[in-house]
Amino acid sequence: MVEIVEEHRSANRRYVVGLADGARVESVLYRADSLCVSSQVGCAVGCPFCASGADGLARNLELAELIGQVEQVEAAIERPVARVTVSGIGEPLHNPAVVEFIGWCRTRGTPASITTSGGPLRRLEVWLGPEGPPHNGISFSIHAGREATRAQTVPRGPALDPLFDLLRARVPALSSSRRRKLALAYLLLADVNDEDAEIDAFLERAAPLGLKVALYRYNPVPTSTQAQVSDARYNEVFERMCAQGLDVRRSSQARVEENGGCGTLVALRRAIRS
Repeated sequence: MVEIVEEHRSANRRYVVGLADGARVESVLYRADSLCVSSQVGCAVGCPFCASGADGLARNLELAELIGQVEQVEAAIERPVARVTVSGIGEPLHNPAVVEFIGWCRTRGTPASITTSGGPLRRLEVWLGPEGPPHNGISFSIHAGREATRAQTVPRGPALDPLFDLLRARVPALSSSRRRKLALAYLLLADVNDEDAEIDAFLERAAPLGLKVALYRYNPVPTSTQAQVSDARYNEVFERMCAQGLDVRRSSQARVEENGGCGTLVALRRAIRS
């Protein structure tokens, strides 16, 4: 059984979703028509700034639980969602049911994308190939330009060298329409990955690919002591990236509001209980 147990409204609608075993995940409706769903209870990647995996990985969601998030939110808003992204709690490439879920979305005419740290690389290679799932886009959580920083920000994701080797091998073979659906995400973290040398190392890797870059503001969460960068520094980094000719997108209003990231409602409930 999948059911909405809490709903919160602000710039978006955020739902705590209860599962039959008592576990909780989170789904977020952005812009009134784009639904972000979770793929796991917890996460094994271990990003220290992220609320989603603060307690590690409990289990993968089953296909019915992925579908159930869509169906429950659609019942709540009384209309179909326009698009779905598997970008909530969990690492989509760690859960084989996500492949079936993307296919389910395709059969009902709902474009579906994912956000991933990039691993396992053997699975990412399939997703980027002609026989991969019929996705509508992939956003890669990079958050670093140098390997030491990548190991700090995405501890159990693939290292940058093999990840970008794969991207350089696969991206040029994609059609221009498919390339436009790929993006490199960079979450700015104060005193971690925000210095010029780190940004330049990222740009050296990113620029040859010609992909969009999503430059995100960090939202503090109750499971981390990570600090935000200042508004001035965020804008400086944005301009530095744009100067390289990249198509850089800033955080939306839904992301910059308090607790705007997916997984924070569930994390906040854990913090209150403890």
